[in-house]
Amino acid sequence: MKSLEELRNEIDKVDRQLLKLFTERMDICSQVADYKRSVGMPILDAEREKRVLDNKMELVENDELKSEVYDFFDSMMAISRGLQAKRLRERDENDVVSQIVKNSQTRIEKPIVCYFGTEGSYSEMAAIKYFGEDVKRYGKDIFSGVLNQLSTDDADYAVVPLENSSTGAISQVMDLLAELGFYIVGEVNVPIHHCLLGKKGTTLADIKKIYSHEQGLLQSADYINKLGNVECEKCHSTAQSAKLVAESDDISVAAIAGCQNARLYGLEILAENINSSDVNTTRFIIVSKRPEIDEKCNKISIVCSLRHESGALYRLLACFARGGLNLLKLESRPIPNRRFEYMFFMDYAGNLTNKEVCDVTRAVMDATSEFKLLGNYPAGNMEE
Repeated sequence: MKSLEELRNEIDKVDRQLLKLFTERMDICSQVADYKRSVGMPILDAEREKRVLDNKMELVENDELKSEVYDFFDSMMAISRGLQAKRLRERDENDVVSQIVKNSQTRIEKPIVCYFGTEGSYSEMAAIKYFGEDVKRYGKDIFSGVLNQLSTDDADYAVVPLENSSTGAISQVMDLLAELGFYIVGEVNVPIHHCLLGKKGTTLADIKKIYSHEQGLLQSADYINKLGNVECEKCHSTAQSAKLVAESDDISVAAIAGCQNARLYGLEILAENINSSDVNTTRFIIVSKRPEIDEKCNKISIVCSLRHESGALYRLLACFARGGLNLLKLESRPIPNRRFEYMFFMDYAGNLTNKEVCDVTRAVMDATSEFKLLGNYPAGNMEE
């Protein structure tokens, strides 16, 4: 039996041969990139890659090595795509990513901000936390209404909730981000401390109906169940539910909302911190018509869809692994008007003014059938 040192020496010899062949292959790939650029071809030719892999499998004599050979050549082609993307980037300064970065604006001074809900809503709290107490602001009762204020130039920024640490993503907002051509330029995390609010003199025994936003009801479901036979009714926002109770003459109704609404609408706090999770936090995003990308941005959000073929998701995720970027979030949503087709929302760490991050982003674009950059912005404080 050969010694370990002898075996390692043989591996080193084979590696030197592989390195020479690998270098030759990459040189040819660079020439392929130049050709594709000259005729306007995309980097990824999925059909050809599938044929190549199938052909390689037919050449493998040892069936036990088939999966390893597949992984080897699949990774090799992924590396080749990355090199081609880099080559094309060096020769094209007008690609989609470069244009978005160039189109960036600086933060607007003394902006007008539209937030989701009415006065006293958590979204208003997020707007104040991000822009300051003196910011000129107003609310709209539906998510599309908030974002549409950007289209009409009635607002410079929109503030909407995107996800909650207990109940997950807010699907309506995600779908609107995919549909509209706006950009996330910031985010803020707001701790959510729901209270049960009622008219002065109301007791828990009086409560027969509770108003709140859908998220408020979901996040306080355990507490609501303990109250017994209580009807729940959804409102546009938690603040609207508090206002509704304040305007009612019925002491049997209550609202789930923040404590600020008790002061704002003259209500009594019947119970505090009724949300099921002690770390209940909502992530709010700041949205604008134009991106705001500078050296402080460290988080990238995209939405994309994949081709219906084997290995598509693997190739997408491999872009982040090879580029050394931390994938922070991956979530799928159905594509409207398409049967069982999905778009993927992804967050990852990085700044698009950095060349290496741009290369990874372009590799992601090449691995997808549809791609939209939602924004590059400073991440919110996770400890909030």
